[in-house]
Amino acid sequence: MNFLAQRKHFMALPALLVGICTVSNAQVVWEPTRPIRLVLGYTPGGASDAVARDLGPLMSKFLGQPVWVDYRPGAGGAIGAEIVASAPADGYTIGLIDVAPLTIIPNARKVSYNPQSAFTYVGVVAKSPLVLLVHPSVPAKTLKELLALARSKPGTVSYSTSGLGSIHQMAAELLGAGTDTSMLHVPYKGASPALLDLMSGTVNVSFSTLAPAVHIVKTGGARAIAVTSTHEVPAFPGIKPIAIQGVPGYDAQGWFVIAGPKGMPASVLQRLNASLNAALNTPSLRNKLISIGNDVAPGTPAAATELVKNDYQKWGKVIRDQQLHFD
Repeated sequence: MNFLAQRKHFMALPALLVGICTVSNAQVVWEPTRPIRLVLGYTPGGASDAVARDLGPLMSKFLGQPVWVDYRPGAGGAIGAEIVASAPADGYTIGLIDVAPLTIIPNARKVSYNPQSAFTYVGVVAKSPLVLLVHPSVPAKTLKELLALARSKPGTVSYSTSGLGSIHQMAAELLGAGTDTSMLHVPYKGASPALLDLMSGTVNVSFSTLAPAVHIVKTGGARAIAVTSTHEVPAFPGIKPIAIQGVPGYDAQGWFVIAGPKGMPASVLQRLNASLNAALNTPSLRNKLISIGNDVAPGTPAAATELVKNDYQKWGKVIRDQQLHFD
């Protein structure tokens, strides 16, 4: 090999090594070697549990290790979030966390974690629109008529929710803030008693998740007049979103994300995200989530991070503007 050929050979070597390293890094795949803990901040039997019980086995299938649910209820889901935030960032502790402990509770009281810096967001599991129900005795047949009724009798039209700081309350507060109306909040310890008192006429209005509301409306226990998403939902065909019934930009939905502690390695994050999306695209899980009113949302870690950020800012503004307290 002459001098010029040798020189070209050695000049090309660094570029070749960079290419090899790039390929090698792209092929790094995290292979878990022990069971993975899925922390749930609520008790068994609720909506979160229903999602976790179906999601865990499917993620296990794609990860090659058991995914077991660790129930850590309390403080509106914040205890579970705290456990995830303080765990080692090795992928073996993740959480199924909903909107309240990540965007509502931290805006209302002190918690030990910052939702925007304490977690690595793996992906969105599903979004959950709500439906605005009124008791049959309420004369309002449309959102416009309900708002007019509320303005004519400030603080006397009552609405029930599953509790202080719930997405159901925030949906009502966002509506009030956007329309300059005031309704009387009657919080309950759970969605079931809140809906039972709506059907009995004890309260006038309720924001409900879709699955129980379908039966209530079909049997005449309440009337649906609007949904809280930006689009119509299959469960209530013809019921228009609040956003196109005179409140532009209105959007109030529950959701679940998978999150781990901050600082998870990229290979771990990529594998968890791929496993989550594979599970969500499995027809059995996808169809079940849709059947109970969820929008299934496979996507990227960046999309989950952006969702938490945007809702944290949105609900923080509502809490401050409406001077809400959840103590």
